[in-house]
Amino acid sequence: MKENRRSFQAVLWIIGVLGVLALGCSNEKPASKTKTDPPQGFTFFDLGANSKYSRSVRDNLGEKLGSDSVSQKNTIDLSIHDQGFLEKHFPALADLNRQLNRSAGQRVEHNTTKLMYRYARAKNTPFLYVELFFSDTTLKPLLFRIEAGPDGNAIMETIRKKYGSPKEFQWEQKEGRTQYWEEGDNVFIVSSYKNRRDIPEYLFCIYYVDNLKEMLTEEEARRKAEDVRIRKAGESAF
Repeated sequence: MKENRRSFQAVLWIIGVLGVLALGCSNEKPASKTKTDPPQGFTFFDLGANSKYSRSVRDNLGEKLGSDSVSQKNTIDLSIHDQGFLEKHFPALADLNRQLNRSAGQRVEHNTTKLMYRYARAKNTPFLYVELFFSDTTLKPLLFRIEAGPDGNAIMETIRKKYGSPKEFQWEQKEGRTQYWEEGDNVFIVSSYKNRRDIPEYLFCIYYVDNLKEMLTEEEARRKAEDVRIRKAGESAF
């Protein structure tokens, strides 16, 4: 009898524990989705200066632009058209480009993720090629470079409505025009020209200068910390 009573009590105890666990599970609230701030500044598919790269961002871009290619630890070259273009028209960007590529003739890689889209036309977009750089540290966008065909002219109307009248200049060496907008240090440059087959093309470049400078500052801090570590290691060896 005693053994039966003990077995019965044990069963009741187990049932009680399971009941508490079940009650706890039933009251558990699903994890709330984090709210994202609206994109700031110049945007491309709702990605702005304050946006953060994530798997969902990549998935959303894939739905709009098709399959992508991904590259890690990339060089970043801000130059467009010819080597003297930034120096002449955008000297601040040219100086920043030198900081990003400080060692002449040496490959300088940055902790970045680069997304590339070569088949965006299949998604009924006017884009021939899309290249997006994000910092691996802050996850913020650094540089967006987008090429479009003749349909780029229709995009220009949308951009003007959103950002207002641009500053602009005509090219001197060949037929072409560059229009640009500035917001703080960040710059949105659009150039229109004709290719070798005399077909109009457009190049859209968004330079998130604040985010690029932030990346450079962090890289410099890491370099200094590494120099200190190496120096201390050398001092302790002798």
